[in-house]
Amino acid sequence: MTDYRKNGSAVGGGGAPSGTGVVTVTSGAFDTPSSTGDIVIAGVSQLVGSDPAGTAIVSDGTGGIQPTSADVSTLLGAADAAAARTALYQRTVATSALTATNGTGTATAATGVLSYASGQTGSAWADFPRLTGAHGGSVWAMDAAVRVTMQNGFSVNSVGSLSIGTTGSTYGAIVLWRVGGTGSVDAYDTAASVVLAGTAPGTLPVDGTGWLRARVQGGVLTLWTGVGASYAATAWTMRYRGLLAIPPLADSAYPLLAVALYQGVDPGATGVAVTFNDLTITDLS
Repeated sequence: MTDYRKNGSAVGGGGAPSGTGVVTVTSGAFDTPSSTGDIVIAGVSQLVGSDPAGTAIVSDGTGGIQPTSADVSTLLGAADAAAARTALYQRTVATSALTATNGTGTATAATGVLSYASGQTGSAWADFPRLTGAHGGSVWAMDAAVRVTMQNGFSVNSVGSLSIGTTGSTYGAIVLWRVGGTGSVDAYDTAASVVLAGTAPGTLPVDGTGWLRARVQGGVLTLWTGVGASYAATAWTMRYRGLLAIPPLADSAYPLLAVALYQGVDPGATGVAVTFNDLTITDLS
């Protein structure tokens, strides 16, 4: 007798009834037996009908069966080639999965909020409240974007940043893509300690629909701002494209991504805070 299982739990009956045929009985009446195809479809529906789109049944390697993982199911359920590539190479990282460092302010990974209270300032990397995490790929072939919401107290002395390829303990990075208190944006070349010349002027909404996005590929840096409620729905505007001045060292030299908050002067009684969410990383290697 075959015991069918899903995620370790028995599904359906203990096996086919004995005899030379299969007869279904409902409330004392004999029903017409289903076709083999109908039986298979009904069984699969019972196994994975309530699971996410794309879920399939595969061997578990020990003589049983199991549904595909969430990542594989997303790939199998992709509507077209572009969606399949996104499923393979793009991921959204929750801020709760990042490492919080308070600096002289407060960093809260669970909410993505970075803040300074009244009397607190931070003008060096060690001072910045920040969230960091491994990019998990090649920093020389990657695309990263993050959604920004500015809260109380932002001024011309406040700067939120997306850092591509930082070591985590120092200010050094491939680039800091920054947004100021008025929504103005610029890119900071940490190797030369200057703002990148040629960055197209523009402003970023700070109501939670504004995005910073940076791509490093083939020695070329490209920067965008975006407006949208989600990554997929965002309209992007290119702000910069140029060759990187930093030599292409090994990925181990630039293992992390980070979001951080600079505050040059006392923010006053209200303090200052910014929220970063929906960090989206695309592997281009």
